[in-house]
Amino acid sequence: ARQFAPLDHISGGRAGWNVVTSASMHDAANFGVDAHPAPEARYARAEEFVDVVRGLWNTWDDGALVRDKATGIYVDASRLRALDHHGEHFDVAGPLNMSRSPQGHPVLIQAGSSGPGQALATRIADIIFTAQSELRPAQAFYAGIKQGIARQGRSPRRVSVLPGVMPIVGQTDAEAQDRYEHLQSLIDTNNSVAQLSHRFGVDLSALHPDDPLPDDLPETNGFRSRIELLPSMPRRRGLTLRELYRHTAASNGHHLIVGSPSRIADELEQWFTQGAADGFNIMAPYFPGAFQDFIDLVVPILQDRGLFHRDYACTTLRGNLGLPRG
Repeated sequence: ARQFAPLDHISGGRAGWNVVTSASMHDAANFGVDAHPAPEARYARAEEFVDVVRGLWNTWDDGALVRDKATGIYVDASRLRALDHHGEHFDVAGPLNMSRSPQGHPVLIQAGSSGPGQALATRIADIIFTAQSELRPAQAFYAGIKQGIARQGRSPRRVSVLPGVMPIVGQTDAEAQDRYEHLQSLIDTNNSVAQLSHRFGVDLSALHPDDPLPDDLPETNGFRSRIELLPSMPRRRGLTLRELYRHTAASNGHHLIVGSPSRIADELEQWFTQGAADGFNIMAPYFPGAFQDFIDLVVPILQDRGLFHRDYACTTLRGNLGLPRG
């Protein structure tokens, strides 16, 4: 609470908090835990954690910080209260030792796509990040999330689902494909296999790169949602392990679009208009030029189609997302 509230003050209301539970077994060892907790346990703790942080932000009302030199009143005590939280995982008295931030509280983002992750997202998130690489699964995820938000008594229109998209832009489709192939040629096979092994929690280095992914991978308590996403890809597309780790290295399981500006705009528009996304989390394939390419070449097309704004409506992140003050 004390890290994000000042960030919101300093940035003038542009802070956001991506609420993600730890996924690595190494994390558990750093906090005195012998084994990494299952997702259900991690998310139960995370839910209470978020409740406590939001409760601390809400211990100050707007206008509580008076700072009136004439009267000598610094804080209006009637607008300040203790939290007195006593839960399964946390006991926190409060109040927070700083005033309410410009947004009320920072934008809350949640990126877990497992069952427990989705349950947390529908309850607390303003924005939901997700990794979907094909339209139909993205539509199914979107519909399920919106229904879950409604079951929580919240407005589905107030929560935005933003799939990750990695656009590789060229002036033409051929130029974009050449750029993609060049980037793929830079992939280190050992690092890619190590990344997949980390995701699946099993050493894959003994497998031949042209073999399919085994069907009997053990279940882990780590990146469960991403694990559930990746094994389905080879069976749907007939990918070998080599092709899978090339895809994973390129976009980490997110939607990869290679093409001209109009082609990328077409695909983003299709996902947006056909119930797969409220917007997108744009991921750069390289730095520093990839974001600039997207801004210079794709954004004007989206603006001409009335799909992207030409100016900012507000000064805060919440305002520009169409969210109410926290």
